[in-house]
Amino acid sequence: MEQDKIIIQTTKTHRARLSSALSHGALGRRRSVNTNIKRLIGSVVLAAVICGVCVGYGFVMDLLLRQKEDQAVAAFQSQLSSNPLPETATRTLDEETGFLVDSETGEWIDPQTGFIIDPETMLATDPDGNTIDPRLDWFYDPATGYYTDPKTGVTIDPVTLNPVRDEQ
Repeated sequence: MEQDKIIIQTTKTHRARLSSALSHGALGRRRSVNTNIKRLIGSVVLAAVICGVCVGYGFVMDLLLRQKEDQAVAAFQSQLSSNPLPETATRTLDEETGFLVDSETGEWIDPQTGFIIDPETMLATDPDGNTIDPRLDWFYDPATGYYTDPKTGVTIDPVTLNPVRDEQ
């Protein structure tokens, strides 16, 4: 009985194969061709994700740089308006310049840092040799006229109040 079932199933399989060969041709012709559609779609999706990451990274970095520059401009403007060193009996405030004048030595003194001011340029030099605009306590570049925030390193054009980026 079992042998009969096996023979019947084998016959069914042979008939199905013959019918298939008659309808669709030889086995070699019936194999599907690999068109690499899945690979193409996967590559396009991967490229889109990489492009999106690059654009997002650039956007975030630009946003952070602009925030840093905006903070530097705000600090520039607030430093411009502050003079914390008070007047004394020997140091009086010169209304025209905003600096203190020592009546004993005749020196001009920066009210923020206490540095001696050059009366011709109205600039001071810190102990590290940097030229400082004493009204702001920022580094000053006499060649370009730009100011640099010593805390953040952001350089600002004082005429336009725009950050100056190094073109390298």
